[in-house]
Amino acid sequence: MTKLPNLLKDIRLKKPLIHHMTNQVTMNFLANGILAAGGSPMMAHHYEEAEEAVMAADALILNIGTVEPDLVKGMILAGKKAKSSEIPVVLDPVGAGLSSLRKTAVSEIIDEVSPNVICGNAAEIAFLSGEQWSGKGVDGSLAEDSSELARFAANQLNCLVSITGKEDILSDGTETMVIRGGHEMLSYVTGTGCLSTSLIGLFLAKSVTTDLTSFERMAGALTYLGLCAERAVSAARGPGSFQTAFLDELYLLSAEELDETGRWETVHGGKSNEQS
Repeated sequence: MTKLPNLLKDIRLKKPLIHHMTNQVTMNFLANGILAAGGSPMMAHHYEEAEEAVMAADALILNIGTVEPDLVKGMILAGKKAKSSEIPVVLDPVGAGLSSLRKTAVSEIIDEVSPNVICGNAAEIAFLSGEQWSGKGVDGSLAEDSSELARFAANQLNCLVSITGKEDILSDGTETMVIRGGHEMLSYVTGTGCLSTSLIGLFLAKSVTTDLTSFERMAGALTYLGLCAERAVSAARGPGSFQTAFLDELYLLSAEELDETGRWETVHGGKSNEQS
């Protein structure tokens, strides 16, 4: 898809502001990742400023990794304001089925906000779609076919869905795609899954000019992450040096090198039917 390089060029030209209401464990990594990729991060969490802050943003990221009631209140306020202003909202339902607090929080966010994209692992997406949740904590996995799960969840939740893992699975309920690439070293660095969500928000940024659909932009974000991970491994001795090299590659990868050739496979056909 020759339009992907132009998308990344426009991101780096416009430096879209990505508003994060995210978890405290990975906040610094996400901010540095967005900066390296070409965007501008904002971490405004308090519910008293959430609605005002999001109006300056090009996308909103909601991540319940370190959830608390006041944060959820702010997420809902910011999310509703963003949707009314056509600012994309991306939800990362970290550990969604782990506790009553998380179950209630993520249900309220989905019901009140209707995110444009939900990005999580297979266990989290299965829980949200009403399937039996068989994972544990934030690293759960399911034996079921993830492509079927993604398609079912996209229809059930009425949004674009991304299941991240060894292979990334994307669906809009009609079209489902597998993205191959990346490296297992990503699983040894806290926050790389969260960064997937942030990069999707960056590639969906409202101010960016492109003819690509939201589905294709989401696929481009995950392709970019995978390419950067592959390049970073050659300079790494372990997780610590990989993290540094990975941030470097987010910065160094040229737009022309962002190529999906051999990485994308459509497993359920049909023209992408984007959700609002």
